[in-house]
Amino acid sequence: MKRLTILTVVFNFLIVVGAGHGIGFLGFIEIVLFNYLKYDFSFSPFANYNQSLAAVGLFALIGQIILLISLTVKIYRFLFWIKLLGLIFLWTSFYYLTHTILSSTLAGISFISGLPFFICSILLFLRVIREEYINRKEVRQI
Repeated sequence: MKRLTILTVVFNFLIVVGAGHGIGFLGFIEIVLFNYLKYDFSFSPFANYNQSLAAVGLFALIGQIILLISLTVKIYRFLFWIKLLGLIFLWTSFYYLTHTILSSTLAGISFISGLPFFICSILLFLRVIREEYINRKEVRQI
């Protein structure tokens, strides 16, 4: 599960984002996040693509940090909830980035480049759910 978690974080970091007059990776938005906070940005899920970039970077950064922290957690009860919380933040970030897919070419590019992340995150989610089910089943038998 560690490998899948790391792949999810890396693929999220490498989603292509249109910013300014060019394109870059979502990880770059996270690095310059505090620069974006000075400009017009919105946490509204209905804001346009450019206004959503700061929220996208913030949610992605929080989700990535949570998933990386989950690699060090040894108590399985907490591991389940930590991974779920990290995935929710990353999925929220992906939604904010691609919600204007019908009206923005940049959102379409971000969606296509984000498909590896989305597939990995779904696989990680299913694996976490499966392991939680197996662990609960073992606890009931004891």
